[in-house]
Parts: sequence; structure tokens; C-alpha cells
Amino acid sequence: MNKSMIRYLLSKLLLIEACLLLVPVVIAVIYQEPAKVFLSLGLTIGILLILGGVGIFFKPKDAHIYAKEGVLIVALCWILWSFFGALPFVFSGQIPNIIDAFFEVSSGFTTTGATILNDVGVLSHSLLFWRSFTHLIGGMGVLVFALAIMDNAKNGHLEVMKAEVPGPVFGKVVSKLKDTAQILYIIYLALFAIFTLLYFLAGMPLFDSFIIGMGTAGTGGFTVYNDGIAHYNSPLITYLVSFGVLTFGVNFNLYYFFLIRKFKAFFADEELKGYLTIVGVSTLLITFNILHIFHGNIADSLEMSFFQVSNTITTTGFGFGNTVDWPLFSQFIILLLMCIGGSAGSTAGGFKVIRCMILARIAKNQILSTLSPNRVLTLHVNGNVLDKDTQHKVLKYMVVYMMIIAALIFIVSFDNNNFMTIVSGVLSCFNNIGPMIGTTESFSIFSPLSKFLLSLAMIAGRLEIYPMLLLFLPKTWSRR
Repeated sequence: MNKSMIRYLLSKLLLIEACLLLVPVVIAVIYQEPAKVFLSLGLTIGILLILGGVGIFFKPKDAHIYAKEGVLIVALCWILWSFFGALPFVFSGQIPNIIDAFFEVSSGFTTTGATILNDVGVLSHSLLFWRSFTHLIGGMGVLVFALAIMDNAKNGHLEVMKAEVPGPVFGKVVSKLKDTAQILYIIYLALFAIFTLLYFLAGMPLFDSFIIGMGTAGTGGFTVYNDGIAHYNSPLITYLVSFGVLTFGVNFNLYYFFLIRKFKAFFADEELKGYLTIVGVSTLLITFNILHIFHGNIADSLEMSFFQVSNTITTTGFGFGNTVDWPLFSQFIILLLMCIGGSAGSTAGGFKVIRCMILARIAKNQILSTLSPNRVLTLHVNGNVLDKDTQHKVLKYMVVYMMIIAALIFIVSFDNNNFMTIVSGVLSCFNNIGPMIGTTESFSIFSPLSKFLLSLAMIAGRLEIYPMLLLFLPKTWSRR
């Protein structure tokens, strides 16, 4: 266990967060906010600079990072960034409870979009911006961002990136890890800039365009107003947001292939086809199922269903009306989409489309092997044979995934809310989605214990479980 390297890298990451907090300071200057806001941001930046500065004072002799260190750095970084990122809300008094503030910022960095705020109007422009800025930072990954800007000529941080990037298989787009991180972030920020501009041209105020753009890029869901996207009362903006989040729910490696003109690799990708098929079928089913709610107006029904489907499968959670009065059939589809999630290697959360496809093919092969025991069956994804080890990893992940969801539902159920609210609340946090089904309330209805557990669940879901589980195992911290 190379603890000195863990300490050194975490200290660097705290200094990076201190630099990022300068952005809301600029926003506070622009909007001439009260001194208390400047003090809250300055105090947080000061704490981060002191802790980070002390941590990097002694450079470690051994700079190697192995799988164990990579996992711990990832888990600890997300927890620390969420905790320190919450301090401005506490110091300013805008979210005075530390557990509530930790929940809010964990939701931001993990791009969940769940909130304890019943009225976002209590936040100043600077902290409203910081709240959504965490979506932009966390969307592609806190550590991917750090690797893109840190001095790292070697491929020594591979284990860190593998522990953070979602999906059953990790793949670099180019040979050097730092180049991979930079390419992914350039594509990510370019798409963010495009959609922010489109929102502005569609009629959003500039500040709102940045907030919604950051929520779109990170597939997060924090907005400027309590009624979310419905506030703008514009079908154009609604469809732009729907297409925007779907864009960020695609594996970013595919965009790189598209840019270098490997069009076959882009359009032939089986996960992309499956992802778009699920969106299309779900949208049509819900459109006709809720048509009576819109008095036969198919345009309004399609707008609402496409928005909810795209926001749910990409685990974004922008608000637009509510689904409380929807038929159970449509609510059940939304619940399924919560679990499926977006593509591996995207900013979306959830179980991932590729894992669902692999599980379906494993089940198919199992049935065929029962009918023909001597038949040799292989599993193919994008024309490549998927080895047994990866198949077993997907099955094991599903078991752990279901066990954690069951445990969270059991614990959170002590809050005595209705069943749909508890289940959708847990699925919403663990799959990094945001809103709940069965209620229009915020997560303030839960107890402090539940909110703390759901905060950790958001981080665990974003990191695909294992880094957070290993963090609490004594064996992880052993010298061996």
C-alpha cells in the first residue's frame, strides 16, 4: 500500500478543487453578491489550499500506483470533493445543514440531480452556478479531468482511470492515457459549448443557458427554477434538452471514432443501436399510454414522453411536469429505464445498456445449451468474442448491484414513506437519476441517516460500486 502516493495525489486534487471554486467567486463579483457569500467561498478555498499545500510538501519516493491505490484514490477523492464542495453552502447559511449540503453536492458531482431544496430560489447566483458546475466537472469524471491537466508523462495513472470510467470494459482511444483524457474532455467541452449556444439562441437567458448546458453535459438535471424546463414554456427548448441529454448518453469513444472518420465503428456499434431502440420503443409506448391525459393531443403527449424517456435513460432528471398521475404501465417503463441507464463510457449512470445486452445474450446461450448440451456457444459484442471472464464480471456486478439496492430499500424504508417513493428514491440515487416517482417532493422528506446513506449511494453508483465497497474493507488498507 503506497499511502504516501495516495496522500500526495489527493492533496493535488484538493488544490484543483480550490482553483475550480474561483469560478463561482467570479460569478459572485458579476452579480455583486453579499460579503457573506464571498466569505463562504474564500474560507473554503483557504481550507483547501492549506490542506492541499501541506499534503504536497513531501513528495513520495515511490510514485507507483497499483490497482488498490487507484481504487482508494478514486473513492476518497469523490467523498472529499463532495464534502469540501458543500462547505460554501454551509458557511453562507443557504444550506445550513452539513448532511443536506453534502447530499446536494454529492448529487452534483455524481450528476444525479437529486435535491433536498424545495425552493432553489434560496441560492445566490454564485452557489447556483457552483451547484451546476459540479455536474460539468463530474460528468466526464473528476479523475479524468485531473488526469487531463496534471503533469503525467507516464501511463502510471491507468488504474485510477479504470476505477472511475463506467462500463464493464475500459478502453483507451489512444496509447497515452493523458492524451486519452484530454481527447475525451475536448469532445465533452465542445459538445457542452454547442448545446449552451443552442439554448441561448432558442431563447434562454445566458446564465440559464450555462446552467442547463452544464446539466445536459453531465446528464445531471439541476435547473434554475423550481418547475425546471417547463418554466421556459417552449417545445423547442424541451426537444433541444431531450436531444442534448441523449447525445451525452452515448459512449464518448464513439465520437472520437466519428471524428477520425471511422464511421463504420460508430454506426455499427451494437450498444448505440440498442440504446436508440430502447428510447424509440419506450417513447412510443408511453406516448399512446398517456394520450388521454393530454386529451388526445399527440404532439403534447409525444413531447412529454420523449422528454421523460430521454431524461430517465440518460439518468439526467430535468424537471418537466410530473409523472404522479401517469398510468402504472408508463411508470413501470420509467422505473425500468432508471435501472438500464445510458451507454458505457458516457456521462449517464445506471446499469448500462451494454451490460443489459450481455446479460440477455448470456441467458439466451444458457437456454440454447440446455437444449443442445454439446453445442459450443460464444457470445459476440460488436463482432468480437466476449471472454468468459468478462461475462462472469457482468453477472457478479449484477448480483452486487441487486444486493445493495435491496439493502438500501430496507434501511430507507424506516422513514415510513410509500413503497413507490422509497424504491424510486433508492433507484434514483444509486443510478444517478434525480427525481422520484410517486411524489413531487424533494429528498428533504428523508431522515438525516437516509440522506447520508443515499449520498454515499450516489457516489457508489457513479463509481460502479467496487471503489466504495473496497474503501470500507480493512483488507484494502493492509500493507500486503
